[in-house]
Amino acid sequence: MRTIEKLAAIELSDCDGVITRLDSFWEKKPAVLVFIRHFG
Repeated sequence: MRTIEKLAAIELSDCDGVITRLDSFWEKKPAVLVFIRHFG
């Protein structure tokens, strides 16, 4: 399985608790993923 296919299935929740599949972000146009580590 390609990395993009693995990422597509991930579900994220926003601060209001709304669940969104990661692949919905690049459904209509390219997207950039940035991971930021929280210190503190």
